[in-house]
Amino acid sequence: MKILTYRQLDSKDGLVPLLDHAFAWTFNQKQHERAMKIDPRLKKSPVSFCALEDKRIVGHVGVLDLATRTVERTVENVGGIFGVATLPGYTCRGIATALMEKAHEHFRERGYRFSLLGTRRVLVAHEWCKKLGYENLTECQSAYKVLKLPSKPVSSAKAGKIDVQKMGRIFSEFSKDRTGLVVRDESYLKTLLKVEEVRPKQCIVDEGGYAVFREDKSSIFIRELIALSEHQTDRLITLMEQRSKGIVCDRIILNRRLAQVYSSRGYMIEDHSHGMVMAKPLASGASVKETYGSDFFMSGLDGL
Repeated sequence: MKILTYRQLDSKDGLVPLLDHAFAWTFNQKQHERAMKIDPRLKKSPVSFCALEDKRIVGHVGVLDLATRTVERTVENVGGIFGVATLPGYTCRGIATALMEKAHEHFRERGYRFSLLGTRRVLVAHEWCKKLGYENLTECQSAYKVLKLPSKPVSSAKAGKIDVQKMGRIFSEFSKDRTGLVVRDESYLKTLLKVEEVRPKQCIVDEGGYAVFREDKSSIFIRELIALSEHQTDRLITLMEQRSKGIVCDRIILNRRLAQVYSSRGYMIEDHSHGMVMAKPLASGASVKETYGSDFFMSGLDGL
């Protein structure tokens, strides 16, 4: 088995079946490489480590450079893992473990004390990550409401440009005392919205708060709802309900006030989740708890 970085691959075509089988992700090389050029999490990264056998890509582990804020209010750069996959027919051969070890080695070379990843408790991967030294960092609450709708949902106003500057100010005020994936400036937020393909019609920016969401024929899925007061939180949820055609869903809640407002509005609240973020200390004496405390924050926009 040979391990190469994404940037070293002669052909990326083998990632198409690999990532489709693992995640139903239809890999698009041009789109991926456009993101690499603008996303600070990938700009200086190898992007991923790939295992090859007979020139065939049989395994993949993506790597990110992440900026986090600690309880000391300092910025600490850490490693991020995404897209762990092995091609069917090549599982149980230690391929993914070898790729993870390569990723951890890469992070240590960069001086990172922690590696973060997102997974689901119901997957075999969760127990596997624990064996690799990862520990649960966050367990998100979630909220759901089935609406009794009028005959026709309220139509939204014509969307203009996203007011990124206002969103940045709101997020900066909201996150000033929080730890986790909260290191953002206006430039990074603009890049994040572009990488995550957020359109103006998928964003509401109000005084003292904003919501980013996606919607389908029956539901609205909130990706990030940030507000500076309970009143503004309630107002944004009202706007989401007015747009919805049946269901409002927020799958990642790491904000107690937001959960309380959802509850007061009759939402079904789940305190436990299958999805979670895990962390692995990479340096002797490094402690996740001491570094981030008990209130690590991130949202559905952060993409782990």
